[in-house]
Amino acid sequence: MKEFQGFLFSKLHLIGSKSEGPSYFLQQFDYSEIPIAKKAELWLEDPSLQSSLGTKVSVTGELSAGRLHYDEIRPYSLHQTVKEEGPSLKVGLIPETEELWLDMMPPSPPVRPFKVTLEVEWPYRCIWQGICPTSQLYDFFVEFDGKCLWQWSKDRVFLEALTPVTLQGGRPYAFTETWLIDPGAIPSEGVYSLRGIFIASGQEVEKQIQIRFAH
Repeated sequence: MKEFQGFLFSKLHLIGSKSEGPSYFLQQFDYSEIPIAKKAELWLEDPSLQSSLGTKVSVTGELSAGRLHYDEIRPYSLHQTVKEEGPSLKVGLIPETEELWLDMMPPSPPVRPFKVTLEVEWPYRCIWQGICPTSQLYDFFVEFDGKCLWQWSKDRVFLEALTPVTLQGGRPYAFTETWLIDPGAIPSEGVYSLRGIFIASGQEVEKQIQIRFAH
């Protein structure tokens, strides 16, 4: 059994047919969605899922044929203790720099590429295996003052199929992407939060970077 966290919501399925009824989905915190197999007929509500609609939940279950078959659903708690099935991956976030100066000289400040790397390592002499609900393996976010300014996966298309992930032990894997910074879209100088998530293990790491303006 594995544990999945996210926002539980529903859509109306087979509209206008005799089997019209709710379908349930879990929107994970990386914004990917997993269909949840309900324990009810197509046209009926699932009482366990229905009672938790519109809330953040933790779901214990297994992924099979692209659907999450749940065993237990409970309210999500930021401070909950997660039971580890075994040792975890070492996941680190490496920004290009921790203090970034942006050229704000008029008339048109240039776009500034900024590289960020998610480094993942299985520090044992064996193979680590995981699975992703789609072909997306990781994601990056930049946030400031409670708002998401950049998400790497936004507007990208991923294969909607379960994707096995295999890591050879004893060597780091680096996933690097580039944030193209438009200085005009940066609201102010300050401390910005950079987050990375390795979807196959659900591990998330965060770094803070200082953005300053050069006039």
